[in-house]
Amino acid sequence: MMSTKHSSKGDGAPLTDKLLAAIANHLNQDHCEDLLACAKAQVDWAEQARVLSLDAAGIQLEVSGNGQTQPLRIDFPETANGVLTFKKILGTVIVKSRSQLRFTPVEESDS
Repeated sequence: MMSTKHSSKGDGAPLTDKLLAAIANHLNQDHCEDLLACAKAQVDWAEQARVLSLDAAGIQLEVSGNGQTQPLRIDFPETANGVLTFKKILGTVIVKSRSQLRFTPVEESDS
């Protein structure tokens, strides 16, 4: 066993390295605008953003724009104990970032 820490049922599956890598790939492929919103909320010169790595406490982006590239760490307001909690926390970070920038809100389903 990797960890003795158990997530409760409401948290979803434990966040394994393999699962986090799959989430990072999904975000980079399908959520470029959301990642850019998160980056632009921190650095206004951002033109592109991609996930370098994820963990239960936050997201590490590579931000490019204005002739420069730099890493950017976005810490979550709380630690995710599972994939469902991770999705919810990241969704909140994205909505806050988009709202701060007055981006069009993304439609979310809580089904």
